[in-house]
Amino acid sequence: MEPNLLLHTSEDHAGIAITEIKAGEKAHGLVLADHAPIELDVSEDIPLGHKIAVRTVSAGQPIILYGHPVGKALQTIRPGEHVHTHNMQSLRWP
Repeated sequence: MEPNLLLHTSEDHAGIAITEIKAGEKAHGLVLADHAPIELDVSEDIPLGHKIAVRTVSAGQPIILYGHPVGKALQTIRPGEHVHTHNMQSLRWP
């Protein structure tokens, strides 16, 4: 199956949807650094280009993307959930 989710490193907390992914579907991902596959159930609609959590991130914890912290979780974010401005504060634009 073709991937619909890409992660840069295996340490990333979220990946980027490379297609629109609907709630109830499976995300089929690929880690670019080592080509490891990843699969998870999606609980919310994820628009093309948006982030989707691949592991639980607790409130206040940094969110790692592209191998670097890009923000912090405003609430607990679970695998398969949309990661966006409603549950993440950017480090660049506080």
